[in-house]
Amino acid sequence: MTGSKYPHQSEHSSKIDKLREIVRNTEDNFKETEFSKEFADANQQAMMRQKNARREQSIEALKEEIKEEIDKK
Repeated sequence: MTGSKYPHQSEHSSKIDKLREIVRNTEDNFKETEFSKEFADANQQAMMRQKNARREQSIEALKEEIKEEIDKK
């Protein structure tokens, strides 16, 4: 029975690691878009602002999911 506990813990840690990686990637994309905005025209800038707003929401939701996963431990 003890052996069956380890794969679950490993899967749990793996899920948290994957979520953290997604957050890092999304934050990197956010920063790249912020940098690129200054070289874009007004229409592209508006689209970039909307996309980054969605990214911010995603990051917050992912961080909340990470907290919930950690609390499950």
